[in-house]
Amino acid sequence: MKIYNIENTKKFFNTLSECKGEVDLVNRNGDHIALNDEHLSILKESYLGGTIRELELSFENGQDAVKVFEFLSGMSSVA
Repeated sequence: MKIYNIENTKKFFNTLSECKGEVDLVNRNGDHIALNDEHLSILKESYLGGTIRELELSFENGQDAVKVFEFLSGMSSVA
């Protein structure tokens, strides 16, 4: 899933933290980097308060992808 122009990075990373399955960051070379707690913290610190222009994620669990899609569509109530 390619994601563009995330302005509320805090809520976005909270949503990713709630994912049940593995979530991978896909880099420009197509390599998958598992977003474990350490990698997620690094990303969160890098983008907190800023805008994520473009990001590609891969989800092991389809329900996690739905949860992120709902957040992106404004259908989620994640605080």
